[in-house]
Amino acid sequence: MQKLGETDVRMEGVQETLGQIGTADAVLGLPTNNNRATVGRTAEACLRASEGRLSGYRIAVVNADGGSRDGTSEYLRELLAEKLPLLQISYPLYPVNRLAVPLAGVPGRTAAAIEIFRCARQLDAKVCALLDVEVESIGPEWIDRLTRPVLDGTVDLTVPSYRRRKFDGLINSGILSPFARTLFGKRLRQPAGADLGFSADLMDRYLAQTASSAQMPPHMDPWSPVSAIVQGFRVGQTSLGPRVARPREAPLDVSGTLRLVLAGLFDQMEFSAAFWQKVRGWDDVPWFGPPLEIDDAPSDLDRNPMIDSFRQGCKDLMEIWSLVLPPQTLLDLRRIERQPDGSVRFADDLWARIIYDFALAYHLRSIGRDHLLQAITPLYLGWAASLIGETENASGVDVEERFERLSTQFDLQKKYLISRWRWPDRFSP
Repeated sequence: MQKLGETDVRMEGVQETLGQIGTADAVLGLPTNNNRATVGRTAEACLRASEGRLSGYRIAVVNADGGSRDGTSEYLRELLAEKLPLLQISYPLYPVNRLAVPLAGVPGRTAAAIEIFRCARQLDAKVCALLDVEVESIGPEWIDRLTRPVLDGTVDLTVPSYRRRKFDGLINSGILSPFARTLFGKRLRQPAGADLGFSADLMDRYLAQTASSAQMPPHMDPWSPVSAIVQGFRVGQTSLGPRVARPREAPLDVSGTLRLVLAGLFDQMEFSAAFWQKVRGWDDVPWFGPPLEIDDAPSDLDRNPMIDSFRQGCKDLMEIWSLVLPPQTLLDLRRIERQPDGSVRFADDLWARIIYDFALAYHLRSIGRDHLLQAITPLYLGWAASLIGETENASGVDVEERFERLSTQFDLQKKYLISRWRWPDRFSP
């Protein structure tokens, strides 16, 4: 079994290819695993970017493949042959790191990133863009917006912001974004993106972390901006337009997505406690590209099943919730449960405290972590139904303002989080 620290760059022929390429200003990294159906669009975007917006730079493509059996590697060679310098390597699928949305379909994604970084630095690249090959809406402008701020020396990491409808990505808007802003002091609209741009210094830091380790620590996940923020690297965000991904044969359900997202976030929170407890307030990060666009199209989400799930959770999970949540919060949930369907409302401060309480329970292992993360699903669905019911007739701009008010409550409740984190016995449920 190959360990992450054992690089495939030593494979026969790879060093020769690296020598033939020589150097590159920018490396475009494509992690793949059975992506023949969608990799063509990404390859086309790479070609068009190299011929257009990035024509003055030396561009190379590094494809890290996890053992595709559908001809992905061969098809990519066919598309890029004699058009762009292409290096193809394999990456180890073991150990398989916890996968995070939206790259849940790429096993061993962290190992793939590390192998791509290793090649990029051997090519002396100033920037490396990691691209999600499952996306069908990628264009050359995406690559320019991810790489340009790094090439210009403005930032070390470029994080994407995708155009969306007003109720798309509620896990991001209702948990990830306000949580990350409050804890780590940076206002990012999309803390979990799959298309990212990295500076040479940041790549070197990740490589140093894996030089003597078989597995990158959770808080060093290169697919999350948190580790870069904690280590003092400069972070920016860019607008990429709509993100349209090919539907998976077995898409994750809400519960599965929550488990993946929250486990990654809570792991990083645990490893960086000394940092985030000192953070006061937050800063806007540089914005690149056109302004954020929000589609005002009416939502097709049905609140009734969400409310039913919340009420069922109140019947089945109250005993488990009592191991996580304080008595007052349990009383508030009982009150919400009794509200008519059209009046179900979660107060922002209540929702912020619930997320903080689950984060603390994850840290203390109050119950098994898998059970803990499953138990939050009905609460999330109740909150989502509340938010949709309150704003279903609002414009996209108004919904964004509503999320801003929610984020403010996460800020205000941070003292509650720190108190419970430092003195859990005094605030036990």
